[in-house]
Amino acid sequence: MLELSRTHVDDVTVVVAASERSDGDMHPLFVNADVLAARQRTATGRNWAMLDQVHGVESIEVPSMPPPTGVSGRGDVLVASGIEPALAVWAADCAPIVLVGDRGARVAVHAGWRGLAAGVLDVGVDRVERTGERVRHAVLGPVVRSCCYEFGEADAAAVAAGVGASTGEVTDTAGDTLRLDVPAAVAAALVRRGVGLDVSGPCTGCDERWFSHRARGESGRHAVVVWAEPDGGADG
Repeated sequence: MLELSRTHVDDVTVVVAASERSDGDMHPLFVNADVLAARQRTATGRNWAMLDQVHGVESIEVPSMPPPTGVSGRGDVLVASGIEPALAVWAADCAPIVLVGDRGARVAVHAGWRGLAAGVLDVGVDRVERTGERVRHAVLGPVVRSCCYEFGEADAAAVAAGVGASTGEVTDTAGDTLRLDVPAAVAAALVRRGVGLDVSGPCTGCDERWFSHRARGESGRHAVVVWAEPDGGADG
């Protein structure tokens, strides 16, 4: 596991980490539930709540004791209902984003390009604000970057509209090839809501510690996980 962030909020420390290839495939729909649970406990000492992700904007509030399979519903935004559970987004190029409120609210967002175009990050920020908190900390895990993401003009325009940016702000070019800059799109969506992107992870296409469907045609999935530790800690 790669720890991405450790932030002290109120009386808890919120930790965000990304599983790596060496931790095993974390795809909750394709990996045996017992095997998946064992991998999660080995990686973080706890099990995770995950969703059947569909590139949409549906949000699910996860109970403190998620189902034994780890799949708590169908959607792309997970919301913690208390100190438990750990929330996880699985991906192999899409953007796994964690939002932390100023008193410890935790929301995990799966954002493919369709989700970005549909405003999934607005849904994530809204879910934090519905708790009466403001987003204090935003973390983007390992994600495909523009160096590895050729993209079409019409779809790029849809992403730009969905995050409140111009097409030029969320793309770049290599020769005559248009490429989508997912971190820039994520940052634009958050800035529009007054939130800064504090941590941005490596490129899944370039860094083989993570799975990449686009660069290597892989079916495995890593995960970005967020959990709260009630014993406190230093600001990070």
